[in-house]
Formats: sequence, C-alpha cells, structure tokens
Amino acid sequence: MAEAVYKKWLRAVIGLQCLLILAFVFRGWLLPDPLGPRLPSIQGNTVWIQSHGALHQFDRQGTRLQRLELAQLGLTPSVSSLQFIGEKTLWAHDQGRVHRCDLAMQRCVALDLPDLSTRGGYRWMRVTADEAQIVVSDASNHRVLVYQRDAASSAAQAYVLLKTYSEGLRFPNQTLQVGERMWVANTNRHQIAQIDTAQSTQAAPAVFPVEYAGLRSGRRFPFAMQLDGQQRLWVLVADSSMRGADLLLMDSHQLRPERVLPLSPDQDPNAIAMVGQELLLPDMTQFTVHRVDLDGRVLEPFGDAPFRGELASARSSYEWGRRLPSFLLGSIGVLMALGLWLAWKAGELRQLGGKRWQEVGDTEASSAVVVPSPSQNATQASQALEGKPLVTSVTALAGSTVKRRRALAMVGVLHCLVAGGMVYWFLPLLHQRDCGPDKSCDPTGMLGVLLVLLAVLPLCLYAWLWRKLKQLETMRIATDGHRIAVRIARRTRKFDASRVTCTRQHLWMGLRAIPLRLNGSPLFDEAVFRREILARLPQLQVRDGAWDFAVARHFWSNSGVLGKALVLLYVATLLGFGVRLLA
Repeated sequence: MAEAVYKKWLRAVIGLQCLLILAFVFRGWLLPDPLGPRLPSIQGNTVWIQSHGALHQFDRQGTRLQRLELAQLGLTPSVSSLQFIGEKTLWAHDQGRVHRCDLAMQRCVALDLPDLSTRGGYRWMRVTADEAQIVVSDASNHRVLVYQRDAASSAAQAYVLLKTYSEGLRFPNQTLQVGERMWVANTNRHQIAQIDTAQSTQAAPAVFPVEYAGLRSGRRFPFAMQLDGQQRLWVLVADSSMRGADLLLMDSHQLRPERVLPLSPDQDPNAIAMVGQELLLPDMTQFTVHRVDLDGRVLEPFGDAPFRGELASARSSYEWGRRLPSFLLGSIGVLMALGLWLAWKAGELRQLGGKRWQEVGDTEASSAVVVPSPSQNATQASQALEGKPLVTSVTALAGSTVKRRRALAMVGVLHCLVAGGMVYWFLPLLHQRDCGPDKSCDPTGMLGVLLVLLAVLPLCLYAWLWRKLKQLETMRIATDGHRIAVRIARRTRKFDASRVTCTRQHLWMGLRAIPLRLNGSPLFDEAVFRREILARLPQLQVRDGAWDFAVARHFWSNSGVLGKALVLLYVATLLGFGVRLLA
C-alpha cells in the first residue's frame, strides 16, 4: 500500500518536472525581449514612444497625454519602425509587413509591397510627408527599397517598386533624406553611406567611416542616426550583437567623428529622436528614456512619474524573467532528487534492473512449467542418439520491442518538426551576418552544412535504432552447457560461458552487450531463460547487484587489453572530475 502511494507522488513529480522543462525550453518564446521603451516618433508638438506593449504620447515636457495599446491596432510588441504622418495616420513595420494605421478608426492595413519578403525581420521604414514614397531598409538582403504610389491603380494603398539600392551596402539600417542624398547607416561596413538619389543610374555611394578612438571596444556597427539643427549627425554605434551602443557625434561638414557621449554604465539605446534642442534615446534594457542636450549634457530621463512607475514595474518583470532559467534549473534539480527518493521508496529503481536471476526461491521460476514444442523434443532426442551435447535455447518474444519502436517513431516525428523549424528560421541567418567589411562569419558555408547535418543525422540514428530494435525480436540464445551462442538477424557470436557475464539487463560477451531486458521489460520468457540457459551454466558469471561494478569487472577480466584500457580510462575520467570539483 505504501509503495502505491509513493508511485502516485512519483508520477506527480515527473509530470511537474516535465512542465518545468517545457517552460525552460520555451522561455525564449514566452519572454523574448525586454518590453522597455523604443522607437520614438514625432507627431507635431508631441512625442510617441513604444513601451511595454503600448504607444505612449507625450508633450515636449514629458507629460503623458494618452496611451494606445498596440493590440487595439492589431500590432505586436515586435514593431521595428514607427512614423506618424499628420494627426491620425501611423505607419509601422511589424511581422515582416509595412502597415498603414488609421488612429481614428484604430485599424491597421498591411501593404503588399513587391519584392519584399514577409518573413519576420528587423527593418527600418521611412515614409515621405505626402505618403507618395516608402523607403524600406531590407537589411538581411543588403539593400534599400524605394516604393512609389501606383497612380495607375484604383487601390488607395498600391505601391510599385521604384528603385533598389544595393551597391556597397551590407545590412543597411536607418535612412535619412538630406536634399538629394539619402544617408544610410551601413551597419556591417562600419560607415555612413550617402547615395545620390537624383542620378538615374546607380553609382558607388560616398562613405564616411565611424571608427573613432573614443568608442568603446567592439563598437563599430552604426544603425540609428539623427541630424540636429546644426546639421551635425548623431549616430548610435553598437557592438557585433547590436547591443550596448555608444552615442557618437560627427561634424556637419566632412562627417568626421568628434566625440562620444556617455549615457550610463549599462547603456543600450536603440533609436534617436530630436525634440526641440534635446535628443531622446530610449533604452529598452535599462527601461528609461535618456535625454541629452545638444551640448552633450545628460539630463533627467524623459517621462512623467506614472510612466516611470510603469517602466519600473516592467523592468521588475523582465529581471524576474531573466532569473527564470536559473530558477527553473534549480527546481528541476530539486525535483530530480525528490523523484529519485520517491522512485526508491516505490521500488521503481529496484524493478528497473529486473528481478535477480539467482533468486533460488523465486516462485515464478520454480513453479513455471514450460512444455517444449514437438520440434524441440525431436531435436533433443536426435542429439541424444548421436551423442552430441544437449543444446537448449530460448527465442525472443514476438512484439517485445513494439512499444519502444512506437516511442522512437514519435520522437523522430517530433525531431523532424523541431529540426525543420530550425533549418527554416536559422539557416538563412547564417548567410546574413558579417564579421567585418567584406568578411563573412561563415565564408565556406560550413555552419549551414553543420546545421543540416544536425537535422539529418539524428533521423538516421532513429532509423538505425528502429531497425536494431526490430532485429532483437529475432534473437536466439543457445547453450550446450559449456558455450553460449547468440544469433541476431544473420550474425552469430559464440563465447565460453566462463568468459560471459550476466547482469540484470544484459549478457556481456567480450565488449558486446546482448540485451535481456529493455529498462526492466523482458525480451524473453524469463522462466524458460532461467531453466534452459542459467541453470545449465554454473560457470557463468552472474552479477545480480543493482549498484555493483559488474561491467567494469567483466571488461577487466574477460575483454583483453582493450577492456582494461576502457576501465582505466573510466577511472581516470572519474578522478579528473573529482579533482576538478575539489579544486
């Protein structure tokens, strides 16, 4: 009765542990990014900032005027670009699509722009004041697309591709239109590129590097920029992970770096907006909106007290989310220890290895009566007449591996789904990242090959295991009282019984393990196996202990030099881990 109660608690612990493991695996989807402030946009005399799932409108002094939930507009928190046109029109890039939103109706319509993939991606978008042109930085394809409203179409939001700029661009991000030149943050070329949009034919853009001694180590990747009233360019320059950007000021004439403005020790600004004589720099990971005047002085953060309170609450949730993996791993470890204790109390660990082979008083073994088939009787009789040693054998039970093969097939299907998703989402990214100008992080494409192999090789392994499990149902073990022969499929192995070790789960013949049970489930009629095999081989080395070193003993005594080498390697590995832990 007590064991039944322990088994119920064990099932509950295992179920809870599975839920925690799933939570750990999917944490990246549950909490993908910090939901701090980002993407400032100017609308007349007001400022809009996206933060914690909503759009917040402020006056220039930082007093919040209204809050508009992104979900009401049909947008997600992963919006990558915002721009207001007039009082009631919002343009946004979200989920791989450009949207035009009517704030009065609180409705967004996605545009079908030619030659622009709808796969999710981080893109900067810019719309002219009359909405006649849309400029999209298609960073992953290393180009800038310019769309023109289609005058010939009756549709209100029909656009055609006017121009494509790709010469010299590598992961272009934010763009600015200054006169007849389009300025592009050419991120992976570490420069600001200027493209002459008045020319009918494309020419190589003028480039202005952002390298500067005042930038922190690794800050070489410009992605956001803003012109001030003095025509000076303010640029955010991030590291290779597009994090921890420095604020770089470049002069108005030759775009030479002048100085770097420190914001905070852990700064991570993501965009720049010009509000009067001040710059606003939202920081998504620090949950603040930095405010800097044009003289480079860092002012008090932007926003009123209620907004800052919401940011503090969002930051607290984010910090808890960051600690979640450690909490989940710790909980999984505690539950694992509790599960092992419950499994011991419930007798599951003892049963896992199967019953002892040498249980003399075993009722099942002593009382079992097995009637040989007529063919077995005939074979034994002929052997006795010919004076040959009596050979007895056992054959694997039909269907003994069906459950394992079904479980393996389910795992294979799940792997196909996961691997297919990984290949679909991550394989293109391997070819979209540079480590420097004209220097790919994967010039030979080996990372893509490895990804495909990681997806395909396990499937080959599953197929091989399924075949091996199926072959186990053809297994036959025989003995003449001195030797043991094992036949699986068309291959037979023979050993002297004195050099064979029988554990609860396997027959060890040399370095080869012949399964007798699969995790405690028998492959043979065990009463027949005891009588026809074990009872005739007193010289067989039977190791019934659940926690002894039966395999190591067998390798050392019966597997030659290679077996001894494996034992020594195992001991050396254990000692190495022990020394490392103590150190």
